[in-house]
Amino acid sequence: MPRPKQDVPTDREMEILQVLWANGPLGTQKIVTLLNQDRTKKLAYSSVHTILSIMLKKGLLVKGQGNQKHILSPAQSKEEIEAKLIKRLKQTVFGNSTMRLVTRALSTHATSPKDLAKIQELLDTLEEKTRDD
Repeated sequence: MPRPKQDVPTDREMEILQVLWANGPLGTQKIVTLLNQDRTKKLAYSSVHTILSIMLKKGLLVKGQGNQKHILSPAQSKEEIEAKLIKRLKQTVFGNSTMRLVTRALSTHATSPKDLAKIQELLDTLEEKTRDD
């Protein structure tokens, strides 16, 4: 039985997207080189090429135009993919509870005072917006 279609990237697909978001549109060889930069066990060109083909079919990547068809770019921004991943995590792990998701995120690791201040600013902004609506 075939696997159900995923609307979010796999871990390896996320690695590739991170490379593209950080470096801009690239060809397969450059993607492989950047993926392998800090690895002891290198990824094979053919393996990465296969994953890139799958990502194109899934709509995660787009090809360049004209003579740049060998150049690949993410089809969505980092923020759009992050939102999809958070939404899925919230639904599948936290019973669609924002409170449980945020509580777990904040309690899992120490949060810096700087991050806590930014979170408080965000909460204040959201509270003001809620009052204004």
